[in-house]
Amino acid sequence: MGRSARASHGEVSAAEGGEHVNPKVLDFDQPLLSKSGKPIEVDKLVSHLKTLQKEVQDLEQEGVDRPSLATPAKELASVKLLQHPDEGVVAYTACCLADMLRLHAPDAPYTAKQLKDIFACFVKCLKGLENPDAPFYQQYMYLLDSLSTVKSVVLISDIPDGDEITKELFTTFFDIAKPEGPKNVEFQMTDILCQLIEECPSLPPEVVDVICIQFLRTQVEPEKPAKKGALSARADPRLDDRQKKLTNKVLPPAYAMAKQICLACVDKMARYICRYFSEVIVDAAGRRAGTPGGDDEARAHEPTSAEDLGEVKKAHTLARELWKSCPTVLQNVIPLLEHELLADNGELRKLACETIGEMALEGNFAQSAPATWKAWASRANDKSPTVRASWVRAAVNILKTRNDPMAVHMVDLIAIKLNDLDEIVRHAACCALRSLDYDSITSKLAADESPFNLFDSTNSIVATSAIPLKPRGGTGADTTGWGKKILQTLAERVRDKKINVRLEGMRCLARMWDMAYKDISNGNEVVFKQLGWIPSKILDTFYINDPEVNMLLDHVLHEILLPVNYPPIPIEKASEPDKTNGTKGKGKGKELTNQEREKEILEDDKIRVKRLLVLVKGLDTKAKKALFAVPLRQISYAKVMEVFLKSCEENNGGVIEAGVDEATVQLNLEKFSAWLAHKLPESHKAKENLLRLAKLHDRRCYQLIRFCFNPDSDYRTVVRALKEIKKRINESAQPMILDSLTPLLYRVSQIIYNKSHVAPIVEFSRTDECSLGNAAHEVLKEMSSSNPAVFKANVKALSDLLKEQSPGSGSARTSSAVDTLKACAGFAKSYPKDMPQERKLLEALVSFALTGRPPTAAKHAVTILMYSANRKELYASDLVQRCLKDFEFGEHHFLAKLACLSQLVLLAPDQCEDHAKAIKDICTGIIVGTRTERPASEEDKDSKKVWAEETELDDEIRAKILALRVLVNRIRARPDAQHRDSLGVIRSLNHIVANDGEALKTKTTPAAHRSRMRLAAAQHLLKLATISVFDEVISATDFIRLATVAQDGCLQVRRGFMEKLQKYLAAGQLPARFYTIVFLMAYEPEDRWREEVATWIRARSSAISKNKTSHNVVEGVFARLMSLLVHHPDFGTQYEDIMDFAKYILFYLRTVANGENISLIHYVAQRAKQFRDKLSPDNSENLYYISELAQSIIRHYGEIHKWTIQTWPGKMRLPVALYAPMMNQDESHEVAQTTYLPEGMDKKLGALVRASSKNPTSLSSGAITGSSKKRKSESAAITPTPTTTKRVKKPKVEKTPSKPSKKTSTKKQRATKEDGTPPPTKSSERRRSGRQSGRITSYKEEDAETDEEDYEEDDSSDEEMDDASNSGESEAEPEPKPRKYEVEAESDQEMDKTPAPEEEMEVDEPEPESAKKEETTPGAPTTTTVAVGKRSTRGSGKTNSKPAEPKKSQTEVAFGRRSTRGAKGKQPEIADDGSESSDLSDVPDADE
Repeated sequence: MGRSARASHGEVSAAEGGEHVNPKVLDFDQPLLSKSGKPIEVDKLVSHLKTLQKEVQDLEQEGVDRPSLATPAKELASVKLLQHPDEGVVAYTACCLADMLRLHAPDAPYTAKQLKDIFACFVKCLKGLENPDAPFYQQYMYLLDSLSTVKSVVLISDIPDGDEITKELFTTFFDIAKPEGPKNVEFQMTDILCQLIEECPSLPPEVVDVICIQFLRTQVEPEKPAKKGALSARADPRLDDRQKKLTNKVLPPAYAMAKQICLACVDKMARYICRYFSEVIVDAAGRRAGTPGGDDEARAHEPTSAEDLGEVKKAHTLARELWKSCPTVLQNVIPLLEHELLADNGELRKLACETIGEMALEGNFAQSAPATWKAWASRANDKSPTVRASWVRAAVNILKTRNDPMAVHMVDLIAIKLNDLDEIVRHAACCALRSLDYDSITSKLAADESPFNLFDSTNSIVATSAIPLKPRGGTGADTTGWGKKILQTLAERVRDKKINVRLEGMRCLARMWDMAYKDISNGNEVVFKQLGWIPSKILDTFYINDPEVNMLLDHVLHEILLPVNYPPIPIEKASEPDKTNGTKGKGKGKELTNQEREKEILEDDKIRVKRLLVLVKGLDTKAKKALFAVPLRQISYAKVMEVFLKSCEENNGGVIEAGVDEATVQLNLEKFSAWLAHKLPESHKAKENLLRLAKLHDRRCYQLIRFCFNPDSDYRTVVRALKEIKKRINESAQPMILDSLTPLLYRVSQIIYNKSHVAPIVEFSRTDECSLGNAAHEVLKEMSSSNPAVFKANVKALSDLLKEQSPGSGSARTSSAVDTLKACAGFAKSYPKDMPQERKLLEALVSFALTGRPPTAAKHAVTILMYSANRKELYASDLVQRCLKDFEFGEHHFLAKLACLSQLVLLAPDQCEDHAKAIKDICTGIIVGTRTERPASEEDKDSKKVWAEETELDDEIRAKILALRVLVNRIRARPDAQHRDSLGVIRSLNHIVANDGEALKTKTTPAAHRSRMRLAAAQHLLKLATISVFDEVISATDFIRLATVAQDGCLQVRRGFMEKLQKYLAAGQLPARFYTIVFLMAYEPEDRWREEVATWIRARSSAISKNKTSHNVVEGVFARLMSLLVHHPDFGTQYEDIMDFAKYILFYLRTVANGENISLIHYVAQRAKQFRDKLSPDNSENLYYISELAQSIIRHYGEIHKWTIQTWPGKMRLPVALYAPMMNQDESHEVAQTTYLPEGMDKKLGALVRASSKNPTSLSSGAITGSSKKRKSESAAITPTPTTTKRVKKPKVEKTPSKPSKKTSTKKQRATKEDGTPPPTKSSERRRSGRQSGRITSYKEEDAETDEEDYEEDDSSDEEMDDASNSGESEAEPEPKPRKYEVEAESDQEMDKTPAPEEEMEVDEPEPESAKKEETTPGAPTTTTVAVGKRSTRGSGKTNSKPAEPKKSQTEVAFGRRSTRGAKGKQPEIADDGSESSDLSDVPDADE
């Protein structure tokens, strides 16, 4: 035995130089071994050992006579005693040996072999500590205490090959450590193991494995056995699996022992653990890179095998646990983790990234290992998306757990990872953010003063060169507010290209709002500002109109935002789910139970309605439209579902009964299942699932589905029916049916608009509880227009509410009754017989009709009376007389009387006929009368105000708008295009539009009033055009004038006009020529709105192309578009004009063209050059410019998209009202041989098309190269001179040079300047409708002082003016009826009147005779530009046939100067998946 070992063993026998003590001699002299060969009896032997043990334990080290111990010591080391079969003999032998080692310290009286046997016996005995009830437990405890106190265990280090004993000791101690065991035993075992570690020069690897594996006992699942030599294989197989399955909440004693060992032996354990990690990593790398005969560098990049990866994962799990319990032992391991972060193998980088991310949750990792922390943060830019995904999950977890700078420095990187190029990373970021708790969202990410929003990313731990710190759409200085940017970027993910990212984005946002709902409903404005916008972002995805997105929206809306089972509804056993209200019991107790139950139902309904109203209150206008469209489409889905269920019943599970046509049944099943499935993702699978439902033939399911969409079903009936349907199908043999049926059930069920919700909504509207009154009124209004059937059970409550709010009742809240009146009006239209006929209600309606405020209340009151009153004729006559009697402008309630008349002339024309002259005189007098003078000073602020909000309107403009409505409704009631009144009204509307909304001869109408009048007149013309006889009266010239309203200088006018136009077009109520107008949106400065319209056009084009009755309608519109562009007020043939008008054609192609119709569009463009311009024959060359321009752009557009443009095999007729045949063959030949576009223009157009294909949204922003802002007079180099390939002079047509005309115009300008009028602005600053910047302007011809201000859209305008909220595409049911105007009529008779010289002219839709006579009358203007706005065509290069018009005065607004082309707007917020859609394809438009 070495002296060093002995010096550390035991206590010193006597102090050097101390007092001499007489040694005590051992008295024991009994034999322990048989000398005669006969074994000693066990009992006797045990007695001898007890005696010895009792005597030696009383001996002290300092005063013992060691020679007297020699004999017993030698006998105790005998194998016969150490391996005796009796447990008691071995136990007492071990105790005696422990004392012998104590008394002989520091020199043990045994050889190395004997010590090995002795400690093997010790280990065997110590295992008895596992059972406290063992007979010799006290001896085992004595042995343990002796080993711990005397420290004799260190002798193991002097034993050759003592590794096995060491491993056995460690394993035994860790095994017998139990949670219920004595703590002193645990402490003593830990102390013994620490002594052994400190004394051993080198701990065996197997022992290190045993220690390390104790830290893995917290894992939920036990690790699977791995290869030999690995961690799990090295560990003792007798480990208690129950401890391995413990959770982190209850740490096993073995875990605590290992932890204390690491803390007590930091230096050594740090070396041992580092060695272990090195071996695992090197072994894993060596088996990949060190294979003989292989390329090491190439193999280093190969994926790690599952076996090696399992070992590395265990090592990393160990590192995480060690960091939690004793991080100091990892001081040498952390550099290895840093090395793994930079490894070539992506799996190792991913593991290292996850490990460090979890380690960073505790302690201060950034301070302990700054280099490793920075290397970990740089993995945000790792080349592997899986590594980046692991990084962002860890970073979000850090942000959730910590509040210190370590978490703050993660916020900018997380925000940027939400925009990562790889979907895996974006999906991981969304999933990680979904785990955030409510406090982290509100106090960290959304709070203004949060450190996460104050953090400046210029201080990011990642180098700015490695990661773009500027978020998408941000500015260079936008380096703060990253917490909010995380939420904003997360909101963009609901429009992500990839469906799995969209799903997680929606779920994450919806969950955030769900957590915040309680605070939002309680009126917490801070939380509402932080998270109240979330539902709007989610519902905006409705406009994408994608089947997958719509299905996701259905699930998120009905499972998170407005959960179907909210509050939870218990399942009750009832014979029928529609009989949930029970029956009256015979006893008093039964009635009491029913009363309590009804009260509970009412409370649940109120809770549910409150959540709906809170949601509606927080939505923006667009999102509200989408939400209200969800129950709106329920009607069409329910109709088709009913027919489908009937077909299923007739199919009878495939066994069709006699007398039923099998072919018809199968056809109906195919057709209606296809209709229901075509709006679902993977429509073929959805259709198969629906056919499986038919084959399943569960009649109970059929009835339950009918309960879901039955208007008479209360909410509990619907919910229980849904639950039972899902249960029955899940228990069937075809559970996959639910994948397709569930979203369909959400779409057909009465969930949002349910009869159970009407009473609570009425209550909220009456009491304004929680400030939800306005939202309740809004929901009532929408419910009445889309699904009035739900009011049947609650119409009495609505009637009572009307009586309370009646003007005659003295109520001061008559304005709040408008929504209630509209709800009742919608119900009365659909169910007139169900409307109550109470006398008080009828009197209240009459009072509303005559004195209602606002006037809209009078309109709805008249509607209710005219549809539902039993004596409607009597009421109509009485109301007409009372409205006309002593009518005077400005009298009390005169606006209500006008609104009353507007409905009476429409719904009761017979009763109004006797008073027709009086009605007409009153309305005409109001329209042409002047009561509000224009401000005298042009510098007055109001003179520049072009729009007034609804609350700012005075009675005069309200009265004029109502008077217009009266006149229009009067002719709508009895359509007769030839009647003098009809022609007069249409002529007046055209006059108002043409004169910039001016109806007065004095031209003193304020600008705000003119904008309102202009919009009202344009909308009324659209409404009249839905009636065929009136549409024929609107000539081509009137149509062009009306079209320019789409480019009005006032945003509200443009938007109101376009929304009305889109509504009528989607409903199929307007002729196809009105599609031309929507393409003028190419220069709409509001980028987001322009892209919405573009996507709406795409949806309409796709829907029309699928309709067999409307063949090539959108392609044929291109001929009308070219004519409209030719006569556009801004048309010219200068270089900049050509480039500007090219963008109109590009906008058309971007929304309509595809590989199938590009040839037809090119054919239409070619055909235009074979005709003359019928509206302006002398300026037909302008048409040829457009034709060549269109052909060039179409060719380039086809080349970019790799579409083949072939010769169109058929023929398409061009509109006869716009295109006239050539005068003779020579003219046709000359036009065909002439090239009108300037040289080099084709190349520039190609560049324009290529640029637009890269950035389609920049068409109106001026970002595309080629749109010069110079006037043509400033640059003679770009003046277009028509180049002629074979120029043939026309024999009869002489062309006047353009230069004299220009000089004359210049002289007039200079003369005007000399007369004292303000000189024109510089040509570079002059506002042209096609090229202006900065803001939306009024388009007058004067200088910048007359520019209009930019105004917000009016959301509260008169209902008749702004009822075009539904701009979506109506979804047709199977076998839809042909829409009225999908195909334009052709007149062969008209074609015969104007044949072409060489071939028969092909035209369509001739203009009415009256229009043609007007257009061909001698002496009439021959140019449309003069007729439209009295503006000459700019830059045509030709002189018009009529002399130039005199310059307008400064007070006169030129009609056509309201175009908005080229105005700069905000950069578009384009989603990753492309432009957004305003096509509510599931939404049928409600009748007005």
